[in-house]
Amino acid sequence: MNDLLDAVDDLTLPRNVKVPTDDGHTWATEDALLVQLTEAISSSIRSGSGSGGAAWQRNVIDGDALYRASLITSTIGDWCRMAGAAVNRDPLADLRAWYVAHTAHPDHADEFYTGQLRGWAAQIRVMVNPPKLVEITAPCPVCGQGEYVNDMGERIRNPLALIYRPDADNTGARVMCRACDAVWSGVPAMEELRTELDEKETA
Repeated sequence: MNDLLDAVDDLTLPRNVKVPTDDGHTWATEDALLVQLTEAISSSIRSGSGSGGAAWQRNVIDGDALYRASLITSTIGDWCRMAGAAVNRDPLADLRAWYVAHTAHPDHADEFYTGQLRGWAAQIRVMVNPPKLVEITAPCPVCGQGEYVNDMGERIRNPLALIYRPDADNTGARVMCRACDAVWSGVPAMEELRTELDEKETA
């Protein structure tokens, strides 16, 4: 198993992903992560101020994506120059060219590069597919609060919130209380919470 090649492929090749549907799931092809990062920047340029979502949120996402893309492209270029590969300022092509040049050296060390590439992949996935948040309309069973104070000092109803990623298999899903910071992480804990809330509602 070539961990370094797997990390390169993860950033530069499309992959098949499972997409939930009403009657189960289907499979779709997802663009390479570096392509998705580029599209996160270009989509805002095409759509302009009329695009969906809050303007401040788009600016944060697009600004972060622009910074991340610039940093990744620059770093890959540095790697190419150190390995003796040509630099084209195309991160997909440059990364694969770097891999060929890097692995041609008999004493190449892969651990640092594998960790860096996997870190980039995780960062891009968070940017292009941020977690979804669904409010739960019930008081927290731990602190009993039905409201919480947000960062702006405003009192907001429904402190319980389900946080999940649509493309994940519920491994990172959790419910948290924004009033007392209690957390129910994973499917079994969330099912217990649901049972407890249902019992309180019918009591």
